[in-house]
Amino acid sequence: MRSLATSLLITIAATAPVARRAAPSYIFAGDAPFSVNADALAAALTCPGGNPTAAAPPVLLVHGTATTGDQSWGKGYVPALRAEGYTPCYVTLPSRAMDDMQVSSEYVAYNLHYLASLSGGLKPAIISHSQGGPVSQWALQFWPSTRSVARAFIPLSPDFDGVDLAISELSAVCDLIDCQPSLWQQSQGSNYYKALHAGDFRALVPTTSIWTKVCREVTLNSIISHQTSTSTDIHKLDGVVTPPERNAQLPSATVLNVGQLCPLRLVNHLQVTTDAAAFAIALDALKHDGKASIARLVPQVLSVCTRTTAKNMDDSMSANLATLFKQFLDGFM
Repeated sequence: MRSLATSLLITIAATAPVARRAAPSYIFAGDAPFSVNADALAAALTCPGGNPTAAAPPVLLVHGTATTGDQSWGKGYVPALRAEGYTPCYVTLPSRAMDDMQVSSEYVAYNLHYLASLSGGLKPAIISHSQGGPVSQWALQFWPSTRSVARAFIPLSPDFDGVDLAISELSAVCDLIDCQPSLWQQSQGSNYYKALHAGDFRALVPTTSIWTKVCREVTLNSIISHQTSTSTDIHKLDGVVTPPERNAQLPSATVLNVGQLCPLRLVNHLQVTTDAAAFAIALDALKHDGKASIARLVPQVLSVCTRTTAKNMDDSMSANLATLFKQFLDGFM
């Protein structure tokens, strides 16, 4: 029979709050220091399907400006990658990625190591959208230790060179009063890009950069209203990252346009997160050590190019994301 003292101790132990394990630290020689504490960095990672395994390797998803990890990936790349045998995990950057991009990069650098640890030593691939491209590249450049744990990098519609705000949808909010830190940093000629380009600016892990062009004026507003301009003006614009082809360039990377797989395809900046052609290229890169090939995808042209949204993705996601993006921008106007 238990003594009264033993029973009291068991009761106290059962009702006492469980102490949380501190998040691990990843400090390596040559890396930039972290200004954000490890607990906050680790808390930004979400793996909707649980931790990766050898049978379902990890993919780290990094979102872009004015959105969140769930909004960008939750109904698109998360279910699509899971159906292909991967474990997608997304990082949610602070303040909807509107704050200092240098700080946002800490979340990518830390969680590459953290996800590798959760995976039992497996190396995650990175898939990013928009601002997630330079943020991930910054992490790879200024935290060199991340290169040993990242197996591939696949940026969608990245802005590696800087956005021309005069012709970008971002100009709606980026004026002298309302321009948020990450919007200033993403503009052409900013100190952020001077620092990025002055560093080890090249593909530091196997990289396929995927960009889109809109053959007619297909803007954020037209996508939301389901109307396409009849203007005959021809633009090589994705609507937000302008000009897109130049911004997709990263020395030593494979750089592909979705039109190389599906000619005359109309894909804007937000649609690329659900587009069937973009996903086919990204998936080919995942399956071939980070280097996609249009030639390998030719047999899939009919099945891919006759679809708008990739299999297992919610076809309303990009429209919903566009609406959320516009609502967020309207809040600054």
